Amino acid sequence: MKPLSLEFKSEILPFGAVVDKGSRTCQPRPLWPSIVKRWSYIEKGDQNLKFADRKYRNLSTCNAFFGTQILYDDVVPGTLTSSGTTVYYDEKRNLNDTEYRKISTFPCDYNFNSCNVRYVCGMSVPPLMTKSIATAIKKQWFK
Repeated sequence: MKPLSLEFKSEILPFGAVVDKGSRTCQPRPLWPSIVKRWSYIEKGDQNLKFADRKYRNLSTCNAFFGTQILYDDVVPGTLTSSGTTVYYDEKRNLNDTEYRKISTFPCDYNFNSCNVRYVCGMSVPPLMTKSIATAIKKQWFK
């Protein structure tokens, strides 16, 4: 069987294309108190809280909060994980379920059956990526 070639030419979408600004229908969880304490130490452009934590604790090394992703309107979101958290810099908040669904390419009406949306999205391969891989396999291996 020949090697599978996976060359996706998908549109790159920054977070601003999917952000649910000022949403009243899907409220995010409150920020953890430990994040609130470090928020004033974040410099715009920081990708996670490790540098803010270093400044907050007056340390010379970064050894915590690297799993807390910070998103901006003009930045493509990184990989979502089921642990840690993802925060939106411009509104000083966690992402809401609608944003997790959009970033992960789950349909907005997908039924998570009372499971935590953030957890499921963080543990899943995005549906559009799965579709692209399946399509490539079908075209290349099962012509």
